[in-house]
Amino acid sequence: MNPVEPVLIGGAGRSGTTLVVDMLGLHPHLSPIYETDFVLRLLKWLLAGKRHGVEETRAKFEAYMDEWTRPLPIRPHEKRPQERYHHGPHYILFEREFAMERTRAFLADLGRRAPTEAARGLIEDLFAEHRRRDGKPRWVNKTPDYIDHLPDLQAVFPDMRFIHVVRDGRDVACSVLTRSWGPSTIKEAASWWREKVLKGFEFENANPDHCLVVRYEDLLLEPKSALARVFAWLGAEPLLEDVLTNYAGDEKNVRLDPSRIGDWRKTFGPSDVRTFERKAGDILKRLEYGE
Repeated sequence: MNPVEPVLIGGAGRSGTTLVVDMLGLHPHLSPIYETDFVLRLLKWLLAGKRHGVEETRAKFEAYMDEWTRPLPIRPHEKRPQERYHHGPHYILFEREFAMERTRAFLADLGRRAPTEAARGLIEDLFAEHRRRDGKPRWVNKTPDYIDHLPDLQAVFPDMRFIHVVRDGRDVACSVLTRSWGPSTIKEAASWWREKVLKGFEFENANPDHCLVVRYEDLLLEPKSALARVFAWLGAEPLLEDVLTNYAGDEKNVRLDPSRIGDWRKTFGPSDVRTFERKAGDILKRLEYGE
């Protein structure tokens, strides 16, 4: 793998994407940066710019970034107290002033460069500052909703590599139904999960060498082999002990918890399971999630 190839991580919400980027970020050469939804808003405004013009796009995106960067380095989140990560619920090290300076430079240059080239320049500038502050040579970037925008992301990063994190959809449904966002019924959750996983499959089919499917359950049950596979795919040194030692339990009380696997069995009744499997049983089977 070329060390400058962008590495993006996504998947259906509540599938374990934060665990993946947090674990990869314990590698001494990989800087995790996550919950960067401004990237998706940037893509939206660039596409809208083709219809509404550069000036309107400039005004909207600058106003958005002014608001988005205001709480840095903190970002709003809905992680529960038991959801502990070494790098926290989000991890963004560039400062507001730097981000706005680079945003204004990007917007000033927008009419003179191809939109996708300009977007890549802004994202790479911000992420390079993040990894510089983190003291590491490469970044890996996670936002779950990347799964919904893979063609647009690939237009900006033609050489991107994508880690598609999957989890038993029934457990995803158990978790997402307790949140203030997303689907509100089991039937909706099944369709929502199925649609997102299929988008990952579509990207994988079109880009088999640039997509890696990582199962959340494998990270919990067989972390050493699961991480070795990811590091090999990234071309990174297999420094497994550097990562796993930190997930054996420490002062942050961060540890891998396999007991969460199969929560749906304790939560769903038989009719709930049938409802889910009628909508998404084909994907459960394809991912080899059994009874």
